[in-house]
Amino acid sequence: MARKKRISRKKLLKEPDEFLTFSARAIRFVVDNQRPVFGILIGVVVVVLAFAGFRYFSNLSERKAYAMFEQGRMHYMAENSQDTKAPEQEKAAEQFEKVITKYPSTDAARFSLLIYADMSYQNGDYQRAIELYQKALDAFSGEGSIQKLIWNGLAYAYEAQKDYKSAAEYFQRITETQDKFIKGDACYNLGRTMDALNHQEKALEAYNKVVQAHPDSVGFKIANEKVLRLKGATEASE
Repeated sequence: MARKKRISRKKLLKEPDEFLTFSARAIRFVVDNQRPVFGILIGVVVVVLAFAGFRYFSNLSERKAYAMFEQGRMHYMAENSQDTKAPEQEKAAEQFEKVITKYPSTDAARFSLLIYADMSYQNGDYQRAIELYQKALDAFSGEGSIQKLIWNGLAYAYEAQKDYKSAAEYFQRITETQDKFIKGDACYNLGRTMDALNHQEKALEAYNKVVQAHPDSVGFKIANEKVLRLKGATEASE
């Protein structure tokens, strides 16, 4: 019986582990692609993608899908250059579309939906972003944290279309969840959209939640000012 060839510790240290290399690329992608609205979304997506990376090496369909996803990711990153922004966006969109169409049941397709949605939002194609996020909701069914991020993305996209009612509905969903993940920001955003709808009592209720339960929220100071203003307006009308 032939003895299994052992790999020396020196060689193991010298040669990079494929999964760790994959994870490092994913983490670097997070650092290089922070966005004002969806930075947290991309961060969670790519970290989860790194943990799912082992499937890239064990499943042929996943491997092909991730290779295609990687091409889209590279074009997505290259769009930061002003000179090449439009062509790179088109190439990234093309690659993500291919992954979604050819390998719909893979993890790469699910993550492509999310990043493509973010890219569509950033490009001002809010309707396309909404369509992609709706598909992502089905793809990530049962995965609570990611679903909350998708609701958040949908809310921002609807708000960009000035559909404040739909935006408020998705922000409301986040505020009704048990864990505190992005809950404070959602309460603040719910207050903003209710303000836009001229629902002053509901806006005051949402801002109050920020002040009372989420002092670390980004919108805490503004929410506090809004509470004082709205309380003053309510008292003056009585």
